[in-house]
Amino acid sequence: MSIGQRVLGRTGLRVSEIGIGCEHLKRVKREKIASIVREASASEINYFDLVWSLPTVLQGIADGIEGQREKAHLIVHLGSGHLNGSYKRSRKPGECERYFDDALSVLRTDYADVANIHYVKDLGVWKEVKEGGVVDLAVRLKKSGRAKAVGISTHDIQVIRLAVETGFIDVVTYQVNMANHNLPGRDDTLKMCGERGVAVVAMKPFAGGKLLQHRKKVKIAKYQAGGMTVDAKIPAGVTSIKCLSYVLSQPGVCTTITGVSSLDELHSVLAYPDASHEEKDYSQVLRELL
Repeated sequence: MSIGQRVLGRTGLRVSEIGIGCEHLKRVKREKIASIVREASASEINYFDLVWSLPTVLQGIADGIEGQREKAHLIVHLGSGHLNGSYKRSRKPGECERYFDDALSVLRTDYADVANIHYVKDLGVWKEVKEGGVVDLAVRLKKSGRAKAVGISTHDIQVIRLAVETGFIDVVTYQVNMANHNLPGRDDTLKMCGERGVAVVAMKPFAGGKLLQHRKKVKIAKYQAGGMTVDAKIPAGVTSIKCLSYVLSQPGVCTTITGVSSLDELHSVLAYPDASHEEKDYSQVLRELL
């Protein structure tokens, strides 16, 4: 069975309910990246979040979607670039636009499906990108057709609320996982997004892998749990299938992006559609975790 699809909020784009986050591909060779993307695409995964605009990653993605660009949704981050092959972050609109155009060139396309304002981790960064012109740049890219939608990725639910209230933001990317189930204001914020037609893309469904460390006591960091630190003992019954099932059942969530770095890791994600109801039932492990 192939991965299911959902509508990405008011954008109208039909996206796979499980996507690929490319953070862990930065140390993978171009040919291997292309093979991962081809196999993901064959299973109808079509949402690729290009958090790292590194040449090898972009080249591998471009190779993997060659001949089927129209079927792939590419999320290009405004402010994520590189200098001499190493990641470089910027909040300068001119530099962000140059990084964006360079990424499109390597990807062999003339548009991004989402121009995503990169790593707005807190209110301080939100003020910086809003007052400094990066938000205006994102809106201009959408108006010009170089982006179909405007997005923002953040670790702070207050940033989500402020961004949604501008009316400019179509997509928000935020940590949604079992570790932050009880985070005050989380569900209300996710519901607000749904009510306003703003799509929620859930990152870190496994809390950076911490939720899969069975029977271990772990500290789940703020960047893995959406703004709160969690100390927990992980139940033995937690699985990647249960984690994905949990995330996809939360309000407003349209897709979740999983970090993969190999075909084996991709195959574990592709097992989700064929999993039984019992395999997807996360209720017991959620009670144990909390």
